[in-house]
Amino acid sequence: MKRKVGISIALALFFSLLTSSGAMAAITLKFAGQSPADHIATKVMKEIAAEVDKGTKGEVKIRVFPANQLGDYTLVYEEISKGTIDMALCSISPQFDARHQITIVPYLASDYKGARKMFDPKGWLVKQVTEIHDKLDVKYLGIFLDGFGGLGLTKEPAKPLDPTVPKGVLCRIPNIEIAKMFIDAMGYRTVSIPYADLYTGMQTGVCEGWWGGTANLNYLGFRDVIKYYYALNTYIETEQFIMSKKSWAKLTPQQQKVLQDAVSKAADKSFALAEKDDTEYAKKMQEHGIKVFTYTSKELEPTVKHIRKTLWPKLDKLIGKELAEGLVKNYAQ
Repeated sequence: MKRKVGISIALALFFSLLTSSGAMAAITLKFAGQSPADHIATKVMKEIAAEVDKGTKGEVKIRVFPANQLGDYTLVYEEISKGTIDMALCSISPQFDARHQITIVPYLASDYKGARKMFDPKGWLVKQVTEIHDKLDVKYLGIFLDGFGGLGLTKEPAKPLDPTVPKGVLCRIPNIEIAKMFIDAMGYRTVSIPYADLYTGMQTGVCEGWWGGTANLNYLGFRDVIKYYYALNTYIETEQFIMSKKSWAKLTPQQQKVLQDAVSKAADKSFALAEKDDTEYAKKMQEHGIKVFTYTSKELEPTVKHIRKTLWPKLDKLIGKELAEGLVKNYAQ
């Protein structure tokens, strides 16, 4: 009897030590998202959670919180920097570092082949993005593409592919300096009004269109007010997979690899998803009676070269001289 009791105590102590050392206790990560529960981005987040659970054999659990349940993207980034939220798939605000605007520089790419090159995990741009996050105690894990931005207008512009010609259209822009610089350079007059007032603004003529929306957004949000959509591929609408460096450090090297592999797979998948989305929603707009104008890379090339040559060198006041010069050196040719 004494021997059985001794064995039981020894086993209890053994399992207690295992649990206290973390060998048997699962780590649970909070994964914040900004998209609705039924959005493709949320679906991808859930796929990552399932892959990590399987790949770590249940050692790492991920709880997905979509639709800004943990706060908007600005608050989420702040909490990730502090380590109170573990990871996120969200837009990145320049509030914490103006250099974050580097990912929305106009004409980083004008097609999906170029987008893959721009966001190559081993490329120059991702290296810069990684370093910017790193200084804020945030780890960059990957990019998620939503699609290319175009122009949704109520009025037809003059010579849309010629930036030197005044367009005769008042275009709404977000309250971001880089947006104003670009639309000015394209020949449009600008007005900054809240996004929530944009639909009414176009209805009443306060503005005659807007810059910044993918085909998806233009169809779902503004199909009954816009009459023209120009797929100028002006910039790439993205979200980023990011993680608290404090939370990353809690994982073993093997667990880190499983998580990174799952995110990298999702990031790669997003390029095809976004390209498909752009095509499908351009077609939906046409079927709705909106005049849609799409262009080949060759047709866009003069516009792209003009913006890279005239606008990019002026970005030093926004993203710093080093980054502005790096953009020109690496991509403006």
